[in-house]
Amino acid sequence: MSGNIRKEALRDQRAKMLAAAPDWRASDARVNPRVAIGSIVAMWLLYFVITTGLGILAGAEQWEYAGRRAAVVVAGILCTFVLYQLIQHVQPRGFAARLGVAMGTAIPLVIVYACLNLLVFYYWLPLEDSPKVIADIQSKFPVAWQMVLILDSSIRWYFFFAVWAALYVAFGYANEMRAVERRANHFRIEAQTAQLRALHYQVNPHFLFNTLNSLSTLVLRGSKSEAETMIMNLSSFLRSSLAVDPEQLVSLDEEIALQRLYLDIEQVRFPDRLQVEVTIPKELENACVPVLILQPIIENAIKYGVAPSKGRIAVRLTASNEYGLLVVRIENDIDPKAPAPAAGTGLGLGNVRERLLTRYGPAAGCEWGPSDTGGFFVSLWLPLAREGC
Repeated sequence: MSGNIRKEALRDQRAKMLAAAPDWRASDARVNPRVAIGSIVAMWLLYFVITTGLGILAGAEQWEYAGRRAAVVVAGILCTFVLYQLIQHVQPRGFAARLGVAMGTAIPLVIVYACLNLLVFYYWLPLEDSPKVIADIQSKFPVAWQMVLILDSSIRWYFFFAVWAALYVAFGYANEMRAVERRANHFRIEAQTAQLRALHYQVNPHFLFNTLNSLSTLVLRGSKSEAETMIMNLSSFLRSSLAVDPEQLVSLDEEIALQRLYLDIEQVRFPDRLQVEVTIPKELENACVPVLILQPIIENAIKYGVAPSKGRIAVRLTASNEYGLLVVRIENDIDPKAPAPAAGTGLGLGNVRERLLTRYGPAAGCEWGPSDTGGFFVSLWLPLAREGC
């Protein structure tokens, strides 16, 4: 019963999200009202200035036209504003569909404007040559001469309205594309964050399994004090490692301090076999590294270098600055007399490489293999930074 209720709730939630999606799209495609209204006023003022200026340059008397032209400019602003309101409430998905709606919506507004233009220049405030123009049209079209005049004016003015409508749709579509890009970047960052967290959380279960295995061995062996010490060290390590944010950067010095908590656990297992050597220049102690990036590397060194050996094995950690990159190298000896350990899955080292690539891209990396001294090395590099951690 509860499963059915949960399914219905998820279905309702999905339906609400789908229903709200067009609202998001329409909101993204809307142009800032100040920009839209400003473009309307600017377009008509530009028309007034250009038309009046061209008339003056042609030597015509423009003062008697100026008042009438101002009246039709106000009418044009009002008609274009109505067009803006209509387009704003109709937002199809595709750019072509929006443009088609805008062009179609402009037709009735153009006809209204052509009628107002006709009334101003031929009826309300007629010019001296207006009666002659009307007479000429009447002689050619005696029945529907007004319709002919309106149609002629509408065709000429349609281009003017269509240009503004296309500009508005283009602005809206550009806004939507920017919003889509912002959301895509946001989702990309969220995906990267989730990947970093997933890669980080692969570390602790892997380590915990090995440690509990060792702890059970100590208990079966009757090493009570050593088991208690390991439990205390494990508690300290888990408290420290689980408290940090997997996206956090820490200084190299802090990262090594975390690894020493882990090494304290392993020191209980191998008191006579594990030797740790850390060599870090003073100037690199505050270099930033992803938290717990070294843990799976050191764990591998213990598992494949120290655990199968019979003698003392050194685990050496060094850091250097090479061409603006922080290079950290971890190397462990291999006992030639020890049986070869079973081949690993490569999960730990692959995890390290994936975390570095996810965070830094191709500027970082990790490689491993046999060392020149007969042991095994892991080397990682990343951009050297001392701020932000």
